[in-house]
Amino acid sequence: MGKNLRFYAIIIGVMALSLQVGRIYGQSCEESVDIPDAEKKFTTGNFDEVFSILLPCLKTGYSPNAKVQAHKILAMTYLALDSTQQASRSIQNLLAINPSFVPDFASSPQFKELFQYVKDSQERIIQITSVSKRAENVLKVPATVTVITDKDIIKRGYQNLEQVLHDLSGFDIAKGNGPGYSNFYGRGYRSTSNDRMLMLIDGIEENDLASDNIPISRQYPLSDIERIEVVYGPAATMYGNNAFVGVINIITKKYAEIIDANNKVQVKGQTRYGTWNSRYLDATVATKTKDVAISVSGRFFESNEMNLSQYPEWNYGTREASDYASHLNRTGTAAQTYANSTQLLTKYPNSDLYTVEYANNAISAIKLTPKGQQRAAQLDNQLFNGNAFNQPVSFNDFSRDWYIKGKMEFKEFTILTSSWRTDEGAAPWYTNQTRLSTRNLSRWITLYRSLAGIYNKVLSEKFQIVILSSYRLHEIDGGTNLASYRSYYNNRLGIADLAAGTTPTYSTVYYYRGSNQFRNELRALWSPLPTLDINSGVEYRNSIIQGNYITSATPNPDDIGFPADTLRGGNNFRALDLGIYTQATYRYSPSLNLVAGLRLDNNRVRKSGGYGVVVNPRLSVIYSKGNFIFKGIYAEAFKDASYLQKYGTTSDRRLNNPTLQPEKVRNVEFSVYYKISKEANINIAAYRANYSNAVGLVTVVLENGTRTNQFQGIGRQRIWGIQAEANYQTEKLNIWSNFTYTNPTDLTSGLRISDIADFSFNIGANYQLNKSWHFNLTSHYVSARKSGAGTSGSRNPIQSFDPYLVLDGVVTYHNLFKGVSVQATVNNLLDKEYFVPGIREADNIVGASRFPQEHRNFSIGILFDIK
Repeated sequence: MGKNLRFYAIIIGVMALSLQVGRIYGQSCEESVDIPDAEKKFTTGNFDEVFSILLPCLKTGYSPNAKVQAHKILAMTYLALDSTQQASRSIQNLLAINPSFVPDFASSPQFKELFQYVKDSQERIIQITSVSKRAENVLKVPATVTVITDKDIIKRGYQNLEQVLHDLSGFDIAKGNGPGYSNFYGRGYRSTSNDRMLMLIDGIEENDLASDNIPISRQYPLSDIERIEVVYGPAATMYGNNAFVGVINIITKKYAEIIDANNKVQVKGQTRYGTWNSRYLDATVATKTKDVAISVSGRFFESNEMNLSQYPEWNYGTREASDYASHLNRTGTAAQTYANSTQLLTKYPNSDLYTVEYANNAISAIKLTPKGQQRAAQLDNQLFNGNAFNQPVSFNDFSRDWYIKGKMEFKEFTILTSSWRTDEGAAPWYTNQTRLSTRNLSRWITLYRSLAGIYNKVLSEKFQIVILSSYRLHEIDGGTNLASYRSYYNNRLGIADLAAGTTPTYSTVYYYRGSNQFRNELRALWSPLPTLDINSGVEYRNSIIQGNYITSATPNPDDIGFPADTLRGGNNFRALDLGIYTQATYRYSPSLNLVAGLRLDNNRVRKSGGYGVVVNPRLSVIYSKGNFIFKGIYAEAFKDASYLQKYGTTSDRRLNNPTLQPEKVRNVEFSVYYKISKEANINIAAYRANYSNAVGLVTVVLENGTRTNQFQGIGRQRIWGIQAEANYQTEKLNIWSNFTYTNPTDLTSGLRISDIADFSFNIGANYQLNKSWHFNLTSHYVSARKSGAGTSGSRNPIQSFDPYLVLDGVVTYHNLFKGVSVQATVNNLLDKEYFVPGIREADNIVGASRFPQEHRNFSIGILFDIK
């Protein structure tokens, strides 16, 4: 009996030893057993056993979710042993697997604090979602990307979204303060509006439904932004139309992850007052229960804007006789033609307002006398010194914008709703020869509303689905108007009118446009192999788009107006769009990733219109070794002409073009990232893009023999360039810089594309003196820009715009009171006067040829983050 007991004891001992050996050598790693067991060992203080359970199996087994839990337990164990360095490494390993990980309520305060520190100090190796619609390391995505975080927004003192773009590489910006607050040309592609890039907020598109324009002004709140991801180059493989030269993706905060059990309510934002009576309130209020997080974000902005009446193009002051010294004169054959057509000498033969000169028995010149010049000024001043609709005529660019957004976050479902309105002056885009300006005349008012739902379900460790449904309504409000006038100053009244004593008059056209769209996208993320990820989706859109503006001579044309022109089948167009895409990432080795993607888009307008089928591929090779990352990218994209270009008409563009085909681009790009040291890194990207069927305006002859303009696909362009970024980061000092070189050529004419600078660079430095004081200095340099004659795209009378260097400064004092900070900013620190080219044709008759940029301006802000 004793021998038997000893035998069984030996057997049991051998089995126990075998289990332990098996555990050590990874032969029996059962995560469903090990993780709870390790948690118990940690709770009871058996730290050595935690290591013996988890460390061997992390090398040989465990699913990604189990590895995350294992690294969390290891980090807490190291903390208990006062080994902060080892704990930090475990947290880094955890974040490498799951960048979205958030400590749960049961986690110790020490772990939460260290976790946040490690996450914040990860040298901007951020997980982004814009390129492949899934979380990826920003350094290894198959595209060139820049990320601006919420911390950057605060430290650099950005006051609106448009300001952020000035600090980025790859943009030429023409801020004109008109119907479109700012035009930005991505990678040297000059267009009539911001319609060649796609902008998203939490996956919901912001581009206007009729014009495709990105309506960036001062309406978007910054307090709700987690980060801004800017993808350079074609991105149609994942996004379809509009992602032609890039994507701007704004990711807002997820309050279900931010707010913890101890702080159930958070109020964050800023209020600011500055030069030109500019003021705004930008805030987010969020709260959280066990099942749902609710947040409301809003912004209200008002400003008188910089007064441009000091410049002749926008001077609506008293006219002087000298303004008419040559204004109305006719010389050469034009003089005889004018005299004949108006019967000037027959009707007003003895007028002392003009003189007539003869040569070879024909009229060679008709000129105003000094008395005529004085009389023209007197008549015009009845308009310029008078009222229009009970408002004094003067330059006015007053702006009032607002935005409101609500979000409800459940475990797997998010509901978002937003509404915003911009009401801004239109006069700065034009000149005082074409538009009349008062507080209520020449206004551009835009109204956007949206409702969306996002369902995100992880079905297994290998499969996840995302469903996004959205409804958008975009309007040009019926209060939108452009006022024009007939006077001697703008030559719409002539010498014969002056002799007849004709008084100047004005007229106003009010505009309305409304379009809506329902969009639904089903996306599946599948990882069939440890080395293979596949992201596929189907996207469907059902749109009702208005073609022409509805116009009237009084407000509210949507009630009383008519379309600007008659279109066959009516003024509204039903469009159906279907997109099917897939992108696969294959990790051939730890150092080499291969990416291939393809998207098919189909568009039908009514029964027989639309562009049909378009296919766009993407191929990428990403090689990483140590501190070095190399990318090779080939991508194609398309840009369908906007509905305004295809169906809309204006007084000088009376012929539409429903059969206008999409533009195409083929882009080849190479980039190199190098981590010089723990503190410093550099990234350089070079690209070459070939564009075909570029849309432009062409003069055509109508059936009645008159001439007008029409949008046609006429051009080919080749743009190549270099973008570089460098960053140096220590605990208290951050120095960043970027550089852009662009060489854009219109291959049809062989000329350089107008208004694009050869090169530009930005350099910024941010220094934290102590816990309270924070200083930021940014410099912007833009080289000379060619325009007008000798270039392609502009009729600007100015052929070259001078280079400029502008400095901006920010000083922040943190925690003046708990959760309340003060920030002072000075933009254009040296008060540099500089101009950027006007947009579109910029002929300085209809459209301004130049836009003065803001002089030195100050603001003081109160920043608050109250929990």
